[in-house]
Order: sequence, then structure tokens, then C-alpha cells
Amino acid sequence: MTKSVRPFGTWPSGVSLDALVAGAVTRRWPCADGDDLYWVESDPARAGRAFVRRHRLGRGEPEWVADLAVRSRVHSYGARPLAVRDGHVVVVGDDDQRLYLLAPGRAPEALSAPPPAPRSVRHGAPDLDGRGRVVALRERDTATGAIDEIVLIDLASRSESSVLTGHDFFGAPVLSPDGRRVAVVAWDHPDMPWDSTVLLEVDPADGTSRVVLGGPGESVTQPRYGPDGTLYAITDRSGWWNLHRRDGEAWVNVTPSEAEFAPPSWLAGETSYAFVADGSVLLTWTRDGLDHVGVVTPGGLAALEGPWTAVGAVAASEGAAALVAGGALFADRVQRLSPRSRRPGPVVASTEPALGPDDVARPELLAVASPSGRVHAIYYPPTSAAFTGPSGEAPPAVLHTHSGPTRRALAQFDLEVQFFTSRGYAYLDVNYGGSAGFGRAYRERLRGQWGVVDVDDAAACVRALAERGRLDPARVVSIGASASGVTTLGLARRGVLAAASLRYPVTDLRRLTVNPARLEAHYLDGLVGPSPEADHLYAERSALGFADELSTPLLLFHGTEDQVVPLEQSLALAAALEARGVPHGLVVVEGEGHGFTDPATWRREAAIEESFFARVLGLAPFDEGLGVEIRHAGALAPLG
Repeated sequence: MTKSVRPFGTWPSGVSLDALVAGAVTRRWPCADGDDLYWVESDPARAGRAFVRRHRLGRGEPEWVADLAVRSRVHSYGARPLAVRDGHVVVVGDDDQRLYLLAPGRAPEALSAPPPAPRSVRHGAPDLDGRGRVVALRERDTATGAIDEIVLIDLASRSESSVLTGHDFFGAPVLSPDGRRVAVVAWDHPDMPWDSTVLLEVDPADGTSRVVLGGPGESVTQPRYGPDGTLYAITDRSGWWNLHRRDGEAWVNVTPSEAEFAPPSWLAGETSYAFVADGSVLLTWTRDGLDHVGVVTPGGLAALEGPWTAVGAVAASEGAAALVAGGALFADRVQRLSPRSRRPGPVVASTEPALGPDDVARPELLAVASPSGRVHAIYYPPTSAAFTGPSGEAPPAVLHTHSGPTRRALAQFDLEVQFFTSRGYAYLDVNYGGSAGFGRAYRERLRGQWGVVDVDDAAACVRALAERGRLDPARVVSIGASASGVTTLGLARRGVLAAASLRYPVTDLRRLTVNPARLEAHYLDGLVGPSPEADHLYAERSALGFADELSTPLLLFHGTEDQVVPLEQSLALAAALEARGVPHGLVVVEGEGHGFTDPATWRREAAIEESFFARVLGLAPFDEGLGVEIRHAGALAPLG
């Protein structure tokens, strides 16, 4: 079929705003119990809130287990809200953060006491043993601040007791098969969980504990007991998060490789590996920006063949194995695996793509030179089965830098990416130095250099792709959120961007150290430097400190309930832009927090961004019907 020629950025697309919202379904936290699979899935029809679903082998479509919205708000960012064993389903209720026992056809039964004030006690990362007990992480507000505890709950008596305190933070606790030990990761300020942690083994009978792994400069995560009681954990003592097994007092690396077998522990309770009934270990890992799935047996590590490029989690029981994963042509889906053949099984939950295969932009992995060393990125070309751009013309591009900043961009089908590529934009996602997935040394490139290395790396990727004719450097727009507001605004300062959209951005690093989220109270000590010694760096790298150098048109979105990056950060930047006559728009979203959850918010945000970028690039007038005023729009270049 001959393609029609149309200017880049103006192609008719199958990803409408409605399709964007309908396809924005998240699936997380898989659990296996016998032949049954459970997971947590968001429902766009219920304001994007998440509920537990179950798939029973041979029973057709999955079912919603209960109408209780589930979500953990531990450490502000949350934790795994689900555990399943022997038919017991334990969840964290979103509204009150209590633990509940779910059963189809029955009202949820509370396992923990009502908090003295709304959400003043928050649970997360529950784990069940075979003796009717639940162990969980509990964060509790006190008169002197919040504290972490590990608690044990008896399902029969509903009694809840604290078995461990004494560290600033705990990760997800796990019970040994005999119920006599609890293993849990702990860390203290000023460290983050990817800096330095220790693995504790606790006797729940008397609360005594001892350190069995970890220490300064070592990050331990995801402890788990095997069926025979052997303790496993993932540690980066080799420079890479590899799976280790305890052997007496020693620890044996069972996956020795330059690959990451865990993500950074922003959320307690990640499950990157699980024990299969045949004695093998099912696990997932990241190498050079792509995720893989495989098994560890006495013969070593063997990869499984499958279409996955980004794996969220794995799960296994005596009768089932599964993963939640995305690929180049599909978003996160729940898929069974055959424990015996170790081959992909049926997909039990997925979202129908809004595009045909020929309209889908496939991820291309890149590595380019930057002042900090080699930097990794993912490029998606403008793609359409029906349209192409003018010959010899490079496309406009959307540049995205992930938030965190200790996170990573995933190489998988994402409707937000396809929303732009199907309209004729290129899309560039940069895993700048400091990103996870490339080893400890790569993560630590950002130490003391936030706002420098990340900006250098993103700018280097733009230059490299411009030299290859893959994007037009004069028409690069950017989307940043939260921490990546620092990177995006740094790029705007350097004149790299034609426009940018910022979602709840960090605009004042120094102010972020005043009453920060508890988990991140000292995060900036490592990323920028301790205060007051590094106060000059905070000022130099904050948009409010260099606002008089900004001329890039900006969009700002911020929720009124943001407890991580206060709304004042966007209000202050908007005021500075207003004073200088810089074109900008400010959208204050009532009721939203840090990370928008309501699909109606996503829909409006995407509509405003698309129209704003089109106007700045001279492709179309701004849609005044969106209810947003672009201040000083007269300073924008006239439409062509």
C-alpha cells in the first residue's frame, strides 16, 4: 500500500484520547496459589482504582474478587498490597490502609485495628505462612514522626503484635516455612535502599534479630525462604543485583553475571523471583535495557523464549507459574507459564491494542557517547501504516526522561508513546546516568551530579539522533514528571527544547529538603550534597534559581494533594514565568496527589499537551475549548 505524505506531527491516529484512557490499565503484584492466579489491576471505569482479580485454571475469564479498592501507601510510594496462600487472600485497603481478608461473595474482614486517625497507620507487603499467620510492614504515625515496624497477625484471633522495630525503614518481611524466623531488609538515614541495607533474621517469638547479609556500600533486597527453608536474597556486592543463596554462614551467587535481577526498592514487596514446584527458581533480569525470563537449576541459568521485553514480576506455586510483562506489541499482561516445559502458556489478562501491528512503533535500543560515559536510551520512530513524512525531513520528537531519578525507562508498548509516534513524532526515552538496570556504577554516576549528568546525557542523545537524521533538533519537545522536572528544566535552560510539559515537577531543590517525604528525607544528600555545604549547588540546579534564563514555553500540571512535591513548586515557577512574559500554562488538578490516578485527569492532560505542542511547533492552533489559558501566547511563533 502506498502511504500518503503528510507533515510529521499531523497524522491521523488510531490512539484517540478515549483509547488512551481505556488502555491505561495497570496490572501488578501477581501471586500464585495452587492452580489459581491473583493480581492487582486498575479499573478505568472506577476512577483508575485497583482491585484484586483471580484466574482459575479452566474457568475462562478472570473475575474480580471483591469490591474493596486495594493500595498500600507505606513510605508515600506504597508497597505490595496483596498476599495469597492456601485460599487466604490478604490485602491492604486503599481507604483506611488496614489489612483485610477477602473471600468471593463475602464482605471483606478486617484483620488490623482501625487507625486512630485516617491513614495514620499504613500496612504493606503482607506475607502468609502455612500456619494461619500474616507478617507485614507497618508504618505508624507518632507524636515525634512516623516509624516502621514489622508486625505479626494471627488469622484466627485477629491479634496484631509488633515483632521488630529499631531501624528507620524496613522492606517486605517474609516468614520461613517452619514459622520460626522472619527475614527482612532494613536501612537507616541517610541511605536509600539502593545505597546500603542489611538483611535481618528475626525470631518472632522474642524479637531478637541478627544481621546475616549486607552493610555499608551493599544493597540487599527481596529476601525469600525456599521450600526447604534455605534463605535467598538479591545483593549487589558484585556491582550487580544478583541472586544469592545462604550456605551455612556463606552466601553463594547463583546468577553470577553483569545483569540486574531486581529493580530499585521504591516499593516494598517486589517479586523478581519465585520457587517452582520442580525445585527450580523462576526469575527475571535486566541486561542492556531489555528484560528476560528464565530459570535457575543445578545446571545454571537458562533463559525462556518469549515476546517479553519488560517484566514487572513473576509468581509461582506448586501448581502454577506466571508473570506480568509487556512486549514491543503489547502492554502489561498476565501470562501463565508451564512449570514443566518452561514455555509460555495462555495469556489470561490483557488489553487489546488500539493499533494494528503496522502502526506500532517498535523500541530501538541505543547507546551513545556522553561526557559521563556511554548512556543508554530507547528510540521509537514515527510509525503509521497509512502515512509518511515529507522526503528528507526529520521528524519532531518527544523527549522523555523518567522520574525517580533512580528508576529506568522500559522498552515496551506504551500507549502514551504510541499516542505521539502514531501522529508522526519520534519518541526518545533516556536512561541517563543514575538510572537503574545497568549496575551499581551506572547508578552512582548521578551521585552529587543530579541536574548535571542527567542533563548532559539527555542532550547527548538528542545530538546523536539529530546527526543520524532521526529527529529534528529544532523541534524537540519534552515531557517530565516529578524528579525529571529537574532534568527537563535543565534542558530548557540550555535551549535544547522547543517546549516542555511538566507534571508535578521539582523546581526548587532546596525547598524539597524542607518537610520532604520521609523515605527521601536525605535522598538529595547523595544526589546533590548535604546542606548547608551544598546550598549553592541546590540554587544553581533549581529552575527557580535560573528562571531568568528560561524562555522555553512550558506547561505545568500539579495536584492539590501532592505530599511529595508540594503544589507551591509549580506555582512559584509559573509566577516567575509570568513576570518574564514566557509563554506558559498552569493546570491545578483538584484532589490529585503525586502521580495522577484518575483517568479523566490523564485524558485532559494528554489533550492539553498535544494541542500545546502542536501550537508551539506551528502545526495547529491551540484548542481554546480545553479550558486552559496559554499565558503570553502572543510571544509564540506565528502558525505557518
